[in-house]
Amino acid sequence: MGTGMFDFSGETILVSGSARGIGRTMVLQFSKAGARVIAVDRDAQGLSETQSLCRSCITRTVDIRDIDAVTNLMGFIKEHCATLHVCINNAAVAPHQSLETYQEKVWDRVYDVNCKGTFLMTQAAGNLMRETGTKGTIINFSSAAAVKSGAGSAAYASSRAATEAFGRSAAIEFAPYGIRVNTIRPGLIDTQPKPLPPAMREGLEARIPTLPFRRAGHSEEVGNVALFLASSLASYITGSVITVDGGSLCGNYPDSKVTDDDTRYRWIYD
Repeated sequence: MGTGMFDFSGETILVSGSARGIGRTMVLQFSKAGARVIAVDRDAQGLSETQSLCRSCITRTVDIRDIDAVTNLMGFIKEHCATLHVCINNAAVAPHQSLETYQEKVWDRVYDVNCKGTFLMTQAAGNLMRETGTKGTIINFSSAAAVKSGAGSAAYASSRAATEAFGRSAAIEFAPYGIRVNTIRPGLIDTQPKPLPPAMREGLEARIPTLPFRRAGHSEEVGNVALFLASSLASYITGSVITVDGGSLCGNYPDSKVTDDDTRYRWIYD
C-alpha cells in the first residue's frame, strides 16, 4: 500500500521519535501524503539526518519527559500551524538488562520516556485539539513485548503494556471532543543498527525462521497502519490496539506437516 491513497493536505502531523527507524519513515510517508510534518526527537543529529531526507518537515529538539518542553512545543504548533490534527507518540527506549541486576535509574528512565512521555504528549496534544475544536487523532505506540515478553525486557515490556492501558483511558476521555486515540503494537521490525551487535545478530538469526512470514517487518508496513488510523477511513476506531507483527503473536512458522495420528478420533473421519 502506497501513500497515494491518503491525502493529508492542509493537516499538521506531529511525530515523536523521528530521528531514526519507524519515526523517520512515518515523517517521510506523511510528508509524501501532503501533510505539514513536525518531526520531534531529543537527538538533534538524528533529526538533522531526517530533515535531509524530508526538506519540507519542521524539526524540533524536544525531550518528551519534560513538561515545559512539551508545553512549549504545543505553543509553537498553535502559533505557527494554528492547530494539530494528528499526534503520533512513537518515541520510546528499550534497554535490555537481567532482572537480577536491573538498575533503578534505568527502570525509571524507561518509564519516564515510554509512559510519562506518552502521557504528557497525549495530554498536551489532546488539549490543543480540544481548545481549537479539532477532531484530531492521537496514535500511541506499544510493542508485541507487551503481550509476549522475554528475558531482559521487564521494564520495556511492562511500560508498553501500561501504554496500551493508558490509551484506552485516553480514548474514553477524549471521545466527547471527537478525538480518537489508538495504539499501534509492532512486532519485530527491521530498524536495528547495522552492522548488528553479535548477540543481537545471533538472537535474530534464531528468531527469524520461527516467524510466520520468516522475515522481520519493514518500517513502511507500520507507517501504513499509522496513515490509516490517522485518516477518515478509521473514523469509527478508537481505544483500539492494532498489532503489526506478521502473525508472530499467533504462533510460530509451521515447520512440520500437520498429521492426526490420535486413534481416539478415528470415528470422526469414518
